[in-house]
Amino acid sequence: MELDALKTLCAQKRVQLLRLREVSELTRQIAEAADRRDELAMDMLLGEREAPLRTAYEIETQIREGLEKLPAAEAIRFNALLRGAEAETEREAELANQVAQYRRLVSAIVEADKRLSLRLGGKSSFYEKFGK
Repeated sequence: MELDALKTLCAQKRVQLLRLREVSELTRQIAEAADRRDELAMDMLLGEREAPLRTAYEIETQIREGLEKLPAAEAIRFNALLRGAEAETEREAELANQVAQYRRLVSAIVEADKRLSLRLGGKSSFYEKFGK
């Protein structure tokens, strides 16, 4: 059972990474549109960013629900891997690597979003008001 659950987790994280790469690319395009002062393109791209973000969130929900159905020992180990624990076996390495990539990508997206928001919104920016 553990191998099947691990394969499922890896597949789910893989899809999450793909969706986050889409978000990253769209965020880059939004920044370019902002540089051109193209508000129409910015609005359109912001709208496009919603779907992959929603999908990534829904997968996270599925992952959490899947963990609840596993035996306690497996759920605890997989949860630790999902929180950044190092792989103890070769089988766990793929998931640990995906989790590390996921964390780096989320961090990069948040940083890019923050820079963009502060540049466009200044003191009205979400990050200026609530990000401290």
